[in-house]
Amino acid sequence: MTRPAIVFRADASHAIGLGHVARLCAVIEEVEPSGARPLLMFDGDDALAPWLQHHGLGAEIKPWTTDEVVAAAAAPGVRAVVIDGPALAATLAPVLAGRGVRTVVIDDRGDFAPSVDAVVNHNFHAPALAGSYPGARLRLLGRKYLMLRRAIRRYTRGACRPSDATRLRIVVTFGGSDPVGATARVVSLLPADRALALHVIIGPGFRDHEALRCAAAIATAAGHTIEVVRDPRDPGGLFVTADAAICSAGGTLGELAYLGCPALGFAIVADQVAPAHSQVRSGLIAGGRTWSQLDDDTLRCQLMSFLLDDRGRRDQRHRALATVDGSGARRIVADALS
Repeated sequence: MTRPAIVFRADASHAIGLGHVARLCAVIEEVEPSGARPLLMFDGDDALAPWLQHHGLGAEIKPWTTDEVVAAAAAPGVRAVVIDGPALAATLAPVLAGRGVRTVVIDDRGDFAPSVDAVVNHNFHAPALAGSYPGARLRLLGRKYLMLRRAIRRYTRGACRPSDATRLRIVVTFGGSDPVGATARVVSLLPADRALALHVIIGPGFRDHEALRCAAAIATAAGHTIEVVRDPRDPGGLFVTADAAICSAGGTLGELAYLGCPALGFAIVADQVAPAHSQVRSGLIAGGRTWSQLDDDTLRCQLMSFLLDDRGRRDQRHRALATVDGSGARRIVADALS
């Protein structure tokens, strides 16, 4: 008997990052154990295929048309289509739902009105957005549905045990491409008040190499050590051995919360603004500012405050850890795709 299939549609690029594809991978990992097989319909630039291969997935990377997705959804044995990305969802979901295809939309913005079978918003503030999805038969909202890949879940929840050592071990990571140049800017502005052992993660779409080289020289002159790691196979291994992280306010914050690593987070794209503000208000992270509105003096002060506040980081760790159990992707498959 042919196994049922689930179609996954998302895009990735330097401009939009790898986040949409990366979190779908967490759901894809749970599809096989459910008895279904994933059909990947991804489009992206030259960084996407190597990233998928690096993480054990193969897919034909191309600009899939609406007609091609509809045809794939109509094939025998296809159980559902999962769409991640606001522009894709706005185009595809009404067409698929109108043809009776079970359609699941992954959303961050909280403003998706078309009729679909399910909407998933795994952000901390999402339970307050139920009214923003009037057309969804099923609303899977909040960190109960946080999409964590096995590369993170292979570690025990709360495995990170931060210290208040004199030289803190700090991870800096701004996603798969860092389109706003946040990595180099943060590294160059780190205060000299406390020596740091920096582990800077750059993704496969990162292009700001010269700026990062210059920033690393500034950080070294300030007394910090720095190691740059490109697209690590085991990012969780860096997170669990860190004392804290400085990062964008996307899916990485959920990974850090699960592992128990305190975070200073910044909203580098519009979809991250509401999640960042909500987590700051609830004491889960420090920072939360919108990157484009953040001047260097304010950023330098926020970095210093976070790095010198050992007790504050411990308190944030405990509050964030309490919001995540690691079973979100499994719940999505069980509740929306079975």
